[in-house]
Amino acid sequence: MKSIKYITKSGLKQFKPVCTEEKFSTLSEENIGWCLACGTEANGVEPDARKYTCEECNKPKVYGLEELLMMGLVAFKNKKNNSLQISDL
Repeated sequence: MKSIKYITKSGLKQFKPVCTEEKFSTLSEENIGWCLACGTEANGVEPDARKYTCEECNKPKVYGLEELLMMGLVAFKNKKNNSLQISDL
């Protein structure tokens, strides 16, 4: 899964996931999470997980994909015109 770098309100650089809605559904069913600190996928992460420790960067920044969606931190890629849409709940 690809990522977009963004700056938090506190000035930290983080990464939000970018994927199609179909890919999001598949990854969510497979219990894949996402590390906001380093932008890598994490296996075995519950959909509502928050602040799990990342195996790659060792920071407590791994979240379940549904949790990231609720937080507005998922960007969906439109397959037709390659445009991005940030989740907005």
